[in-house]
Amino acid sequence: MLSFLDMVNHYLGYINVSVKIKNRIYVVLGALGDIYLFYIAVRYLQNGHPFWGLLILLIALVLLYFVYLNTVYFFTKKKAPFDISPKIEKMLHMKPKEAEEEKPRRTMGGRNIPANGYFDEKKILPGKLTSTPSEQANIQNLAGRLQQNQLLQMDYSGLGDREITEQTRQTGKPVYASGPGALIPYFEMQTENNQLAVYAGINQAEKQRVGVVSTVGLQNVADVRDQIELYLANATLVGGPFKVLGRTSVIEQANDFQVAVQLAYKHQGDTASTATSTDRMTRESTATSRRARYDNDAPQTETESEPMTRTSRYHH
Repeated sequence: MLSFLDMVNHYLGYINVSVKIKNRIYVVLGALGDIYLFYIAVRYLQNGHPFWGLLILLIALVLLYFVYLNTVYFFTKKKAPFDISPKIEKMLHMKPKEAEEEKPRRTMGGRNIPANGYFDEKKILPGKLTSTPSEQANIQNLAGRLQQNQLLQMDYSGLGDREITEQTRQTGKPVYASGPGALIPYFEMQTENNQLAVYAGINQAEKQRVGVVSTVGLQNVADVRDQIELYLANATLVGGPFKVLGRTSVIEQANDFQVAVQLAYKHQGDTASTATSTDRMTRESTATSRRARYDNDAPQTETESEPMTRTSRYHH
């Protein structure tokens, strides 16, 4: 019986259902297991083993109490009477699981707005950032500072190895510890030696140069700067350690962090040629993003040493 419950619990981790439904299933499984303990206790008592029978019976009664608490919590909206959970949390120095409250954000229409302001999505193109070794070191230092200030969570978006295994089997792509990445708190773009240099940091005082924008959309920056004005719309820290599917289980591999950027543009003039050139860049960038979604190649190492499966929409 216990082996059966353990098997059900094992395979339940592969089912993509809501947390509430999964918890209800766990409560039912726990109740079945508790009933089985009562059966074992009775059999021990009938066979002349009062010590083990009473001990198992006592354990079953304690577990029955917790099954009752979980039943009230997950199946009703009431609070169970005689709930000793707060005392246990206080004794073990555990924090109670409160309802998640969204942190105050500068939003518009329920969407995050970077520190640089809001730009029309129709006029935003992905850019490619080229970094020198020293700039790469600045990016890794930035990742460390974000983690120190709890602005970057390296928890694989809360996924366990079972969920990661299922996801990698379905997509064939790695799963990153940083999840979708983290929006960098402060970033700016400056013109230096006729290049667009990007600076980033947790604040303006700690900003460091992290690279130079080499392409926007599918064209070199030098080829379009005389036609449109470019602005840094957002900068996101991506990459880092990731897990891929091995022979029997997922394995974690080290990898450098990268800075992915997107640039907003504005016409310098209202000529038809300028509009046509910009529209062509937008269409090409959109086509590239669509192709990137179907890219199932294994992680590859480039100059930035980052798997292609994650940031191809920024680098291509």
